[in-house]
Amino acid sequence: RLENPHVISDNQLWAGIVPVGPSGHAFNSSYKTRDSAEYKLNLGNSIVNFARIVPDGLLVFFPSYYLLNLCIDYWKNMGGTSTTSSTIWERICQHKLPVVEPRQSSLFPQAIEDYMTKLRDTSSKGAVFFAVCRGKVSEGLDFADNAGRAVIVTGIPFALWNDPKIRLKREFLDQQSVSQRTGSKVLTGGEWYSQQASRAVNQAVGRVIRHRHDYGAIIFCDE
Repeated sequence: RLENPHVISDNQLWAGIVPVGPSGHAFNSSYKTRDSAEYKLNLGNSIVNFARIVPDGLLVFFPSYYLLNLCIDYWKNMGGTSTTSSTIWERICQHKLPVVEPRQSSLFPQAIEDYMTKLRDTSSKGAVFFAVCRGKVSEGLDFADNAGRAVIVTGIPFALWNDPKIRLKREFLDQQSVSQRTGSKVLTGGEWYSQQASRAVNQAVGRVIRHRHDYGAIIFCDE
């Protein structure tokens, strides 16, 4: 195994896990808990706090479009604290101008242009891009310097377990691992499934540090 030093110094990157929200509710975006009001409330209040302290551009990645839209719809209708009548979404907008990654690929260039325009708006404190792991924002786009000072990952983006292609791939790898000779290393279906999720996270967090003089933060909101 070969490991080489990164092109940046340690003081150019902060990475950490935020396992609970402001009220102490555990962050868990699994199927069983992601629909709960407590999860969406704590995640929204956490993003409000990060939007307040992170300068310029902030990227927020969700495991799926379903969860992204679920949370945003909730934030637009619910207040986050007992001390303000503003909704969570309104409080986010007080600190960052929002852009949401569209499902339609034809609308994506306009979304990127909107994000960059909002970043350059001198009357604002920056912009926040709500996006999806494995989406266009997470794969290949450059958010260097002030375009991406921090990235928040809100959960592990596992593929749909019952998707026919995913199920067949898992079954095939499991069969291959059983049929191989003892001592040879072949990925099992479960190992491949976890590996794909990890790669999607790596793609997302890689949007922040784009050159040797860049700096930023990586935040995992998940227990």
